[in-house]
Amino acid sequence: MTKCDCCHRSFHWGELFNNILSYGSTHCKSCGCEHKITFPSRIAVTSMTVVPFMVFGLFLTPFKSNGLTIAVGLLIYVLGLMLTPFVANYKQASEQNV
Repeated sequence: MTKCDCCHRSFHWGELFNNILSYGSTHCKSCGCEHKITFPSRIAVTSMTVVPFMVFGLFLTPFKSNGLTIAVGLLIYVLGLMLTPFVANYKQASEQNV
């Protein structure tokens, strides 16, 4: 899990998850230091959520029912989304050029 660059406090899963959904910045609750998600992490988040969902939906549809295919695809999307806070990297906002 990502830690604050200033005070080395670990961010909680929920803090990072909310930040990933909005692509905004997160602030450390201890020291107030602002952190933003890095560009490579944005690509990793996309590859963990949207890409598996689309690959399953377009190429690996083992079900004859469209509803079941969509439900399983959404399940894959949600599972990938839940894992993204563990792979996303953050940097202090003042040091990053995004």
